[in-house]
Amino acid sequence: METNPDVVVIGGGPAGLSAAAWCADLGLSAVLIEEGDAPGGQLHSINNPIVNYPGLEAANGREFAASLLRWQEQFAFRQMLGTRVESIGAEPLAVRTETGEEFRPSAVILATGVSRRKLGLRGEDELVGKGVLRSGAGQREEAKGKHVIIVGGGDAAIENALILGEHAEQVTVIHRSREFRARPEFFAKAKAAGNVELRTESFLTAIRGEERFEGVDVAGPGGTGDSIDADLLLVRIGFKPNSELLRGLAELDVSGYVHVDVNSETSIPMIYACGDVANPISPTISTATGMGATAAKAIAARLSDR
Repeated sequence: METNPDVVVIGGGPAGLSAAAWCADLGLSAVLIEEGDAPGGQLHSINNPIVNYPGLEAANGREFAASLLRWQEQFAFRQMLGTRVESIGAEPLAVRTETGEEFRPSAVILATGVSRRKLGLRGEDELVGKGVLRSGAGQREEAKGKHVIIVGGGDAAIENALILGEHAEQVTVIHRSREFRARPEFFAKAKAAGNVELRTESFLTAIRGEERFEGVDVAGPGGTGDSIDADLLLVRIGFKPNSELLRGLAELDVSGYVHVDVNSETSIPMIYACGDVANPISPTISTATGMGATAAKAIAARLSDR
């Protein structure tokens, strides 16, 4: 097993797959390490058609992920699935996995993406599949005749309110701030829906239920509070970057996103970051794959000069 490849790519979403494929195409030896059992990243959680990726015929995320896997088979790079990276070292450059393997590459590409933010309340994880939903679009049938609580104030929260509202008896959206951040067209539809209630300046203090989700306790404006009985809960309060491996090593912004230059290189030479973990402004599949290609080409150029 080669322990000194040219590049180690951490993360197997669109950015990581693009980076590894481009490395192989440019003649670099590459190892892609993915924590999950299959590459694809966030694609596996996209249930709606993807209509804005050039050349893609309205596939959902899982179909697109399957297409990417078929595409990447033509490129010669090693994949390590179900493997978590424990640490990255800068001097010398090193990548260590939780199983004790250590690589000494010439460059590292971090493509670990983002994760959904959580409320941090008891029951949020324990009651998944027992009334706490993972996906509005994917589990919309479960909402038939039910009361659904949605937490959040952006596009995802309001879009899911509209999706679930087509089936639910009632949808209550709870948002911490005074104003919703969702697109005006989403917000206007939600306001006009007869079964969608929009609550602002409110936040959850507890999730109720032992064997199954039963409702929430809510703190409102001016110190008010109440309990809401409900059948289903969906949390959509944004994302956080999976940048822990570079914390204390490379420069991050206040939200934890990795600072990169035009070549996707971080503040540490030969450590690159691409995709959503380094792109809080325009996190899309298109920009992720483009950043992966950019990082690979920059590394190839750098190594050819040595």
